[in-house]
Amino acid sequence: MLTTPPASADLTAILTFRLDEQLYGLPIDEVVEVAAMVELTHVPGAPDALLGIANRHGRMLPLLDLRRVFNHEAAPITPSTFFIVAAHAERLAGLVVDEVRQVEYVHFSENLRTTGKTIRGIITHKEQLIQIIALSGIWEAYFNDAGLEEND
Repeated sequence: MLTTPPASADLTAILTFRLDEQLYGLPIDEVVEVAAMVELTHVPGAPDALLGIANRHGRMLPLLDLRRVFNHEAAPITPSTFFIVAAHAERLAGLVVDEVRQVEYVHFSENLRTTGKTIRGIITHKEQLIQIIALSGIWEAYFNDAGLEEND
């Protein structure tokens, strides 16, 4: 669902999604698309959070289970599971989530409280806390450190 943007220049659009009871967000400029689960190829020796590699328009797309990245108990992956194709530094990955919510327009800069490597910060919006994902930290932990390189 796309909400109509308020008339304010200092707002940032984020795609919100849920893992367990926690609400997360990803700046919309890092979102390529939302897609349904596809067939995956298992990668031997990969971190637990890496579910496998999918073929997306002829390119390898690693799929990460964000539940495992953020230390939640793993949930079953079914054909009705959705993932967010996210882009950072010209690298794409699928981020498996429990539920994709909607695009929200938030006062990002004045509201952000920095927290760590994989969470860029936490904001308050409509009386809810939203944890903003830091793709750079996730990419570093799951691609650079794990030695997973994307090939065209």
